[in-house]
Amino acid sequence: MIKIKALFKEKIHVVARNLILSNIFASTGWAFINPVFAIYVVDKIKGGNIQVVGICYFIYWITKGILQLFVSDYLDRVEGEADDYFTLILGQFLDLIVPLAFLLVKNTGELYLVFFIYGIADSLYVPPWNSIFTRYLNIKRISFEWALNSTGVNLGSALAILMGSSLALIFGFPLTFIFVALCQAISFIILLSLKKYFISKKKPYLDYYIPLKS
Repeated sequence: MIKIKALFKEKIHVVARNLILSNIFASTGWAFINPVFAIYVVDKIKGGNIQVVGICYFIYWITKGILQLFVSDYLDRVEGEADDYFTLILGQFLDLIVPLAFLLVKNTGELYLVFFIYGIADSLYVPPWNSIFTRYLNIKRISFEWALNSTGVNLGSALAILMGSSLALIFGFPLTFIFVALCQAISFIILLSLKKYFISKKKPYLDYYIPLKS
């Protein structure tokens, strides 16, 4: 029988731990929108329909998928960890703005613009989050700490999806978007607490990547 306490026998670095917490709040927040977004578009957006929903996510994934290549290349070429950290902070700040922007959207054009910004936000958030988290992993617990992040996001998102429809039904879409923004704000604050670990600090080299150099 697996004991929960035994799973956490190795100490998790404070940077890795806070990145996990930040990611859980960020992902959980967005999960509140998932079950009701299509209804929001059809009912509240002028000209909104199911096709509009598909175009929104097309814009998001194309924007994020392309821009993150350039962001990650830039971060790899710049010395120090400050660039990674401030790019991460900027991405999360934009993720905080996006759900609030939904409160102002009236038509499909504005909605597409918001999803374009959303794509930019995650293209700035994902590459530095992955690189920083990788560098601060416990070398003996790599799989576990990645799984811990994944499990936290999975459980938080599952709960948010379960609650999201009820929240929108009872309180309406505006309060739902504000709640999403609150989750993003908590994620942002957690990231701000890590500032001292990154300013003027060189990027550590990962010994367990040495065999892959060739």
